[in-house]
Amino acid sequence: MSATHAGDGDHPALPTAGLAGQVSFVCYWAREFMAAPGWAFPSPVSRPYATLWLIRAGGLRIDDGSGPQTCGPGSLVCWPPGHTRKADNCSAGPVGLYTVAFDLHVWGEVDFFHLYQVPAVHHVRDFDTLAEPCRALVAELTAHGEAVTLVAEGWARVLVGRWLAEIEAAGALLPAAGVDGRLSTVLAAIEADLAGEWSLERLAGMMCLSKVRVRELFVRGVGLPPMRYITVHRIAHARSLLQNTDLTCAEIARRCGFQD
Repeated sequence: MSATHAGDGDHPALPTAGLAGQVSFVCYWAREFMAAPGWAFPSPVSRPYATLWLIRAGGLRIDDGSGPQTCGPGSLVCWPPGHTRKADNCSAGPVGLYTVAFDLHVWGEVDFFHLYQVPAVHHVRDFDTLAEPCRALVAELTAHGEAVTLVAEGWARVLVGRWLAEIEAAGALLPAAGVDGRLSTVLAAIEADLAGEWSLERLAGMMCLSKVRVRELFVRGVGLPPMRYITVHRIAHARSLLQNTDLTCAEIARRCGFQD
């Protein structure tokens, strides 16, 4: 098991630009699965990790709690951690799919699904774009007894990057339902001015809330207190600049709010 770096309407903005580069991905397992006609989960199943299904043949009827949906070849199904899922084979023949179990964090500490919601079912524009890393990841893990090798890490990085790019491009990446609108607005402001002079007092003023209430909203919404959230984001951005640019350490520190 190894970490891999990898809306419109009334929804407030959340930081999404270059999201794949801000995300760490821990792969638990990846498999190719065949479901015979008449197959179904014997009872609703909940897992402590997230699961992606990429359907390559046949059809499934799934229910994530919002009502049944039918999906077929090219459908990408995402089950967030702890989500109760129901599924059955609704086609006359077998169903074939790739399944990957994982955890996903933004900046190494913030649970991805605390911040964002993704569609339960999304039909991918180019099946092979996601099928390629799925096939390669399954083959690599199978060849090494499900141990996550460096090659598997590389394919996992490709998979999560292409998945996030797919749903971002489709406008399907939205703020999590539990994220307060005021918090979403502040998160976007932090993203836009990471080097700014941020303080709990400034955040409280922007949100028109007490400092205690601001802290509560951050912990409930992103899993971290406000100043810790900002520090984690700054460190992650500094690491990215060190790896991907020729900027001096002094310039990186200035851009990330560490100039003092």
